[in-house]
Amino acid sequence: MGTEKKFWFLWGKIIGSANIYLVMDNFLEKEYKDFDEGDFISNPNFQEWVIRPTVENEHFWNSFVQSYPEKNEVVENAKRVLKSLRFKEEFPTEEYIQNRFAEHLKAVGRSNGVKVVPIGTKLWKTVGKIAATVGGIIILTSILFYLNNKHQDALVATNYGEMKEIVLPDSTHIVLNAHSKIKYSKSWEEKEPREVWLEGEAFFDVRHLNKNENNIQPGERFLVHVDDLNIEVLGTSFNVRQRRGTIEVVLQSGKVKLSVPDKEIMMRPGDWIVYNGAENSIIRSQTEAENYSAWKEKKLILTNPTVEQIVQYLEDSYGKIIVLDNPELRNKKIEGPILLNNLDDALFVISTVLNVKVEHKDSVLILHSK
Repeated sequence: MGTEKKFWFLWGKIIGSANIYLVMDNFLEKEYKDFDEGDFISNPNFQEWVIRPTVENEHFWNSFVQSYPEKNEVVENAKRVLKSLRFKEEFPTEEYIQNRFAEHLKAVGRSNGVKVVPIGTKLWKTVGKIAATVGGIIILTSILFYLNNKHQDALVATNYGEMKEIVLPDSTHIVLNAHSKIKYSKSWEEKEPREVWLEGEAFFDVRHLNKNENNIQPGERFLVHVDDLNIEVLGTSFNVRQRRGTIEVVLQSGKVKLSVPDKEIMMRPGDWIVYNGAENSIIRSQTEAENYSAWKEKKLILTNPTVEQIVQYLEDSYGKIIVLDNPELRNKKIEGPILLNNLDDALFVISTVLNVKVEHKDSVLILHSK
């Protein structure tokens, strides 16, 4: 191989980002495990995977997510940011490339005694494209400052049959139930209320910032928004469930204030509020609060539940349609906890108690009387 070809072969190896994935190993995986969203966005290897996926980088990053599943959400958020950015590609003129590169080669020649070899026009065009690609990556990195310093919202979501634990910036602890979403600001201002937005079901254990209820400062308020219902919280633990047009709030400890259009309600431990926004109706009763949040321990413990209520809960949590072929079964009641390790376990309990068999048809489950 001639000197010129060797030079360009090595040059292509150095700047060819796709080839770098051929030498990545467990060391790099361990390095990336401590990355946050901003680190991934500014990382050239991550950028290359998102913008120009190859067999090699797909293999590496899929392997990384499998090894560190807790990074999946951060990786997906960083991918969305990169894919949302669009850049105008501006290629430098051939004359500009030749002049600049000739100056560089002359400098190399002076320092190393290397003879400068003229390069053809076709090769200059290739170099120009490479320069434009590298320029795009540099632009991405420069935007990182803006992305990291603006107020970003974090969105955490769960799939059917999945739960997630979340720790908010103030150390408040949340357990998010299946098929649910929660949104909050990544950086809360000291003098602004702490706010989250919920869809689905979650259990909150809110951190106390001020135990004096008569002197609560704006930055010490904690607000949960669920449709048009707002929950204002002092250091408190409670469960919120939003399903099928109703919102249920069960207070386990502390004190909360519910606000709906034209009405406010102060809740005490053991209170169970059911709000229907469409009908603008509120039902207030008492319950065993710990039972209502037993789903965190993968148990379903409802108060005098009917089979229909249990079936609806399973549908909401696992994304299946469950059909009772005998309407008389709907109002029957099942006492005791139902394990929620998976849908099959729950259906086994129901089928045993009701003496029915379960037929699977894609996403539809039919309970037949024996």
